[in-house]
Amino acid sequence: MNYKVLEVNVDDRGRSGVYSLITNVIKNKPEDISIDIAAFETFESSNNIDRLKELGTNVKYVGYKGSKLLKQYMIYRNLSEYLSNNTYDCVHVHSDVANKLLIAGIAAKKNGVKKIIFHSHASEVDGNFRKIKRLLHKISRNKLKKIGTEFVACSDVAAKWMYPNISTSDIEIINNGINLRKYSINDNVRNEVREELGIKGKFVVGHVGRFSYQKNHEYLIKVFKEILKSKKDAYLLLIGEGPDLNKIKDMVKTSGIEKNVIFYGLSDHVEKLLQIMDIFVLPSHFEGLPIVGVEAQAAGLPVIFSDKITKTAQLTKNVAFLPIGDNDINNWANKILVFGNKKRVDNYSELKAKKFDIKDTLDQFIDLYE
Repeated sequence: MNYKVLEVNVDDRGRSGVYSLITNVIKNKPEDISIDIAAFETFESSNNIDRLKELGTNVKYVGYKGSKLLKQYMIYRNLSEYLSNNTYDCVHVHSDVANKLLIAGIAAKKNGVKKIIFHSHASEVDGNFRKIKRLLHKISRNKLKKIGTEFVACSDVAAKWMYPNISTSDIEIINNGINLRKYSINDNVRNEVREELGIKGKFVVGHVGRFSYQKNHEYLIKVFKEILKSKKDAYLLLIGEGPDLNKIKDMVKTSGIEKNVIFYGLSDHVEKLLQIMDIFVLPSHFEGLPIVGVEAQAAGLPVIFSDKITKTAQLTKNVAFLPIGDNDINNWANKILVFGNKKRVDNYSELKAKKFDIKDTLDQFIDLYE
């Protein structure tokens, strides 16, 4: 008998960590489980929809492109209509805010879905109107207990943010696992891609993330400008797209450092780009547990996180956490220069032991579903 799961609020915008996680689960799931996706936002690439279709996954857009005020109700209505015409054993809702979990959960409950899983992936709100979003989140999160049947988070901070009235013993932490072997140190790839980008023998500071408030690119540019004072041939590699991209490009130009900053755009081969870095940095304002931080450590890179990120993101020895105040910019620059000289280390065994392989994550997902 086929067990049917609907993953809700998943899309390929900015190749988010959630999208990576769910596509990994889809690729590795047993044959007796079928997984479809209900997306609140449109997919950026129709090719990704086609690839999912080849894997047996249908993508249904249940969002709304009109008024923001109407959007929540319309998502509820569209998802409810879809669930009334399509039967699922389980609805698994992903979000960084409680109101999105709640509207999807109510739609699922109304249509008789027996298993409703809520999955928290962040620890703050992003984008514009953050005060309003935070208020909506706080109003909604106390109601989740009455709707959901299972409560999941990617880290301790993501659990605390989403489920303040639910006992920690009733919340399952599921690591954002990856295909660890895919990220193993590969000097051939490192040399090839560095040559392609014209940065052979250079010092490369790397970052992967959507250009948005959450990822704090402005701070990173200030830090990198400081690095260039003592290491003039350093390069900053920025992978991703997002609403703040043009603002950051303008900032780089105004700072007069555009020759040393590479705006790479989106990539389907982040594992190759991690190979060319000397250090990976993530000065985020907040995170759940950043998958890209796991990937960077799997690639053997030294990593510097902001101190706003959960300490459980440290999986290996060569990891530091620094505050992101204006007075800390020099500290970041100095730490990057010291850490960036550390030798890359094969961390496979360490990450495997800590259950950050996709197979471990998949086992936890399957246990949830069955």
